[in-house]
Amino acid sequence: MDIIRFAIENPTKITVGVILIALFGLLAVVAIPVQLTPDVDRPLIRVTTLWPGRSPEEVERSILQEQEEQLKTIPGLSKMTSTAQLGQANIELEFDVGVPILRSLQEVSNKLNEVPDYPDDVERPVIKASSSAEENVIGVYFAEAEDPTYDVAEFYDYFDRHIKPYLERIPGVSEVDLRGGREHQVHVRVNPAALAQRGLTWEQFRIALQQDNMNESGGDLADGRLDVRYRVIGQYDALDRIRQTVLKYDNGTPIRVADVAEVALTLEKVTQFNRSRGKRTMALLLRRETGANVVSIMKEFRKRVDEINQDDVGLCAKFRHDRYHIRLHQVYDETNYINEAISLVTDNLWIGGLLAGSVLLLFLRSFRPTLIIALAIPISVVGTFVVMHLFGRNLNVVSLAGLSFAVGMVVDNAIVVLENIDRHLHMGENPLTAAYRGTKEVWGAVLSSTLTTIAVFAPVLTIQEEAGQLFYDIALAVCAAVGLSLVVSVTVIPAAGANLLKSKQKHHGLLWRGVHSLLGLQQVLGWITDKYSRLIHLLTFRSVSGVWARLVIIAVVITASVIGTLELIPPASYLPNGNRNFILAMMFTPPSYSYEQNLLLGNRVEQELRPYWSENNPPQAALAESVVVVSRGSVFIVCRAVDDRNPKALVPVLQNMMRGHPGCFGFAQQPSIFGRFAGGDSVDVELVCDDPANLRTSAEAFQRKLFGRFSPFSIRTDPQSFELAGPERQVVIDQVRAKELGLNVQALSTAVRALIDGAIIGDFNYEGDTIDLLLIRDPKIVLNPDQVEDMPLAVPSSDGSIVHLPLRDLVRIEKADASKSIKRIEQQRAISFTVNPPGTMALEEAQNEITALADACRATGEITPDVRVRFSGNADRLSQTRMALLGTWTGWNFDSVLSVGFSRFFLALLITYLLMAALFESFVYPFVIMFSVPMAMVGGFVGLALVRSVHPDQQLDTLTMLGFIILIGIVVNNAILLVHQALNFMRGIGEADTDHVEAMEPRQAIAESVRTRMRPIFMTTTTSVLGMLPLVVAPGSGSEIYRGLGGVVLGGLVLSTIFTLLVVPLMFSLVIDVRIGWARLWGREFSEAAKRVE
Repeated sequence: MDIIRFAIENPTKITVGVILIALFGLLAVVAIPVQLTPDVDRPLIRVTTLWPGRSPEEVERSILQEQEEQLKTIPGLSKMTSTAQLGQANIELEFDVGVPILRSLQEVSNKLNEVPDYPDDVERPVIKASSSAEENVIGVYFAEAEDPTYDVAEFYDYFDRHIKPYLERIPGVSEVDLRGGREHQVHVRVNPAALAQRGLTWEQFRIALQQDNMNESGGDLADGRLDVRYRVIGQYDALDRIRQTVLKYDNGTPIRVADVAEVALTLEKVTQFNRSRGKRTMALLLRRETGANVVSIMKEFRKRVDEINQDDVGLCAKFRHDRYHIRLHQVYDETNYINEAISLVTDNLWIGGLLAGSVLLLFLRSFRPTLIIALAIPISVVGTFVVMHLFGRNLNVVSLAGLSFAVGMVVDNAIVVLENIDRHLHMGENPLTAAYRGTKEVWGAVLSSTLTTIAVFAPVLTIQEEAGQLFYDIALAVCAAVGLSLVVSVTVIPAAGANLLKSKQKHHGLLWRGVHSLLGLQQVLGWITDKYSRLIHLLTFRSVSGVWARLVIIAVVITASVIGTLELIPPASYLPNGNRNFILAMMFTPPSYSYEQNLLLGNRVEQELRPYWSENNPPQAALAESVVVVSRGSVFIVCRAVDDRNPKALVPVLQNMMRGHPGCFGFAQQPSIFGRFAGGDSVDVELVCDDPANLRTSAEAFQRKLFGRFSPFSIRTDPQSFELAGPERQVVIDQVRAKELGLNVQALSTAVRALIDGAIIGDFNYEGDTIDLLLIRDPKIVLNPDQVEDMPLAVPSSDGSIVHLPLRDLVRIEKADASKSIKRIEQQRAISFTVNPPGTMALEEAQNEITALADACRATGEITPDVRVRFSGNADRLSQTRMALLGTWTGWNFDSVLSVGFSRFFLALLITYLLMAALFESFVYPFVIMFSVPMAMVGGFVGLALVRSVHPDQQLDTLTMLGFIILIGIVVNNAILLVHQALNFMRGIGEADTDHVEAMEPRQAIAESVRTRMRPIFMTTTTSVLGMLPLVVAPGSGSEIYRGLGGVVLGGLVLSTIFTLLVVPLMFSLVIDVRIGWARLWGREFSEAAKRVE
């Protein structure tokens, strides 16, 4: 079937097809989820095991080591990281991409069941599977009262029971996480002296309450045809019931709880304190499900928040009196950045399209052909949305980047086809004949260029690493758009040309003649084309001097391209950061700091930030929002700038603020948009060793080196403050004395916990929910560490009487240093550092400097031989991605050759070459075409260097690297046009494959191909460059993601186009000369006309 003839003869069918594509495209646009970044599959499983009151060392020894031993053999496990904290064990299992997470979840559960023995009071491990996308916070709201002194955290229970479920019902929401609230508790506040005087032990008190605080089944009793169930109800639901509980009888007189304790409904101990611009707040963090539409989620979320905030009927209406007046206030919304990025791309597409259209208008000198070519853009773009929806992808800043650059490519095929139709019209043919012959003549070149553009992405799609998943969205957008443009160019363009174009006359209208006379465009282009084709004809003269001249020119251009490429390659980075208006800072305090001390520090930090709340400051120093979160061991700061174009200016402000607090250290940074707490160029370094002492001393030495090279406020350690041990008091029981008095460890630990922090001994029914029942010392009795030993206890003597003893008679309290947390990687102790280098320093450069620091420490013995230093995180991902793209070269050996040979870049070159060989039915001519690639490479690095000169923080990240692979498929298109047209002239193939015309001799054919193809080459290159140019130069949200990629593509395209017109014709002529000489050597006559089927 001749599809070109079918399209020309059936314009109505083609029109209907276009309308259907537009219809389905609009439906796809509505249905495609909109997110900030693509969903990246990083399967994670977390195991949490609680062991209340146990030290990190005990948790490590009795829980982590046992669980790790079982979990280490799970198939597909790539990394196991464990953390032991006070009373808690956490294990994070990271699996290879593509591992079925449900199967792994079952295997983890089975392995944990094989742990031989857990301590008696260890809670059952909780297993949770998640993807990295579900951990991303897409919105932050704060609940705050109008009165800045009021603590809104006391309404945590109400928010947890009513507001949180209401918001979590929104489709696509995975979790609404409440932070900074305080749950209600019932405190039984005991006076230790009164308890001892009544002859009661803490253990007796606990047992008495627990035995009364329960519901029990009484069984079933038949009542005729029915069974009646009996239940004994005893669980506490009123404070008076607790007060009236009998603890013991003293000579027949009951001693009740009220006699020795106060019972009060109160709030749990403060562990986190949130303040926003001077007000106490409670945070609501919104997380989405994988694949959810962020824009629609946040739209519904804002709608429900407005309903909640309604004065009369909202869920917060009960707090509307003067003191409370609680409302939900938005702090962060990811859709702001998404909408700005989409708006920027849309604006740039319009600008680029208008620029490209203007160039077409100048070249074609008519509105009709310009409008026909312009049809390729909306049809291809709208059709791309259908393909993306069918493949289950979402619309994000990365797929938008692919779609944006595809727009510059989709007009290329249409230009080549319509320009050739226009040329035939100028030759005097009628529109129908010109449309058919013009399209048919370049059909092979258009097909070749489209297939090579698409084929280069095939190797990229096999990359399983995170960057490969990001490449997928760009690849799909480009392939779909360019593939559709091929269909448009051989159906819509000839059909429209046959029906809308007219036969050309020798003279244009007065207006166009005036415009072109003024601009001189056609005269200049005609003069350049004529002179340049003559130059090519002259250089291809078959003589010794001519051959040497061609060889020298080709050698100089190729050598300069290779040297220029090697000289211009900058250090590599992993992923761009993005430019969200979101700055995070974390200040770590010494382990000995109490929560109250941290709270004072947090208040001072807020006072230091207060001057920046005023918009009278310079825009870069003004805060639109600032949040201070205080918890034990750290002060967390979240900021949003008034100037959303330059939020990074707040980073030095926060770093300088942290420098003013001696003994504290921390970091301030702009988080990456790709879902990481650290920046996109952050370097993670892990020190791993079996010996904790060697690990600690080595890490301390390495930390000093890092602080000397990088700012201490750009480095994060895990565990934090590992070099400083926290104070601990170890209560050592006198076992002999305890046994004499009939006491055990549980009884004494209950007493110690109740005296210090309180012991949870049961539940209390409160407003339909259960809250904790806490046994604790009366807070009116002030207790410091030195007074704990003096606290009186009532203990039974050997004769059954009760004696009063101070705690020191039963225990010995020793001072010790204790770790706040212990980190383990692959069953070994570990300490890790996250370094955020300056914005102008690439990840690879920072990695090299850190390696040098580690080598220096090892050379001086500061890092012991048994300590291993290795990179992880972004540095490890960069190495994996670069190895996948370029391979690993370690010298001339089999492994290196195999690695480079199967690298995606080399495979893209090979696939492009083989595809052209199949299309040209020759292994020689594609070799000529591939000479355009080296010039594109150096052009790409020149373009990147120009972008870096304007934006110094632009790095050679992995998305930018993809630009060089895209170039392979693009830059060969111009060479394909030249070689394809020259072969047509040499073979005597005229306007269509069935036309018999006189075959040209090679020199004339090459020169004529340059003359006839230079105009469409200039048109396609100019429109592509101008179509993409706004995406590279226009500032705004999201532009930092694709700016480097665009610079590479534009630079490579421009430089390759200039030198392709020189190198490819000369190289082609050399190949033809060799083939002529080879034919003559064997007594044959060389003729490409033999390739033509008669």
